[in-house]
Amino acid sequence: MNAVRVVSRKALRFIPACLLTAALVCGTLAAPAAAKDRKRIVAEYNIGFNGFGIGDFTLWSDLDGDEYSLRAKARISVLAGLLFEWRGDTASSGRVLAKRPRPYSYSFGYRTSNKRESIDIEFSNNNVKDIAVSPPQKRSSARVPVTRKHMRNVIDPLSAIVMLTNVGSNKSGEEVCTRRLPIFDGKARYDLQLTYKKTRTVSTNGGYRGPAYVCKVKFKPIAGHKRGDDESRFAAKNERMEIWMIPLREADLYVPYYVYIPTPVGTASLTSKSFRVDTSGRSRGALLR
Repeated sequence: MNAVRVVSRKALRFIPACLLTAALVCGTLAAPAAAKDRKRIVAEYNIGFNGFGIGDFTLWSDLDGDEYSLRAKARISVLAGLLFEWRGDTASSGRVLAKRPRPYSYSFGYRTSNKRESIDIEFSNNNVKDIAVSPPQKRSSARVPVTRKHMRNVIDPLSAIVMLTNVGSNKSGEEVCTRRLPIFDGKARYDLQLTYKKTRTVSTNGGYRGPAYVCKVKFKPIAGHKRGDDESRFAAKNERMEIWMIPLREADLYVPYYVYIPTPVGTASLTSKSFRVDTSGRSRGALLR
């Protein structure tokens, strides 16, 4: 049992990091609302690892004109929490100007049975104004230092959702996938580069049958990671991370159908479970259920 616990903890420690990627690639859920139009979008996903269901991920997006507020929760549990349990919460708010997000604030926190951490960031004009990390990160000479220049012209992980927005559900694969996201999460600075890979045909429980654009996701560490760190090196060399995007014509946008994230010890995935859009108080239903 102890051997299983060690292996499982090693495998599952990659999942929280993968969830940040998943939160980002769920980005087309955050299409800016038109003036005087309020919109709430709720997306639910199943989390899988090596073919087994291990948790759930929910994203809420509230949009009012050019103002946005995003919130996400994730839960990972193995053997009803006896072997491993991880819970995370994250939130972000800001404004969209010239089709780009300008975050006001960002928070992220997680907890396990024996560990917890919280991060809070304040922004001003896409520059980091203040950071609070608890407990403070341990200093290491092996870590690439984060300087002030790494905290300029950046967005937080959840505001990156807005940068993935595609207004209109008739975009091409190149238009849907081509994105570079300059992210600072309070501890590390990195880019996520999305490019079009191919088109697949999929069928959903909600009745959609048609093309899914497969976007390749490339992780590029810049600062805050440890030089020669196995996890960072694997992520940077990983050429197989994908997100599959499908059109949701009822809401005139694209939504993530499937997220595929290989790790050194197995494959993590997120699969759409349900999706609901409420516009100015009028619900459009559980569109993917």
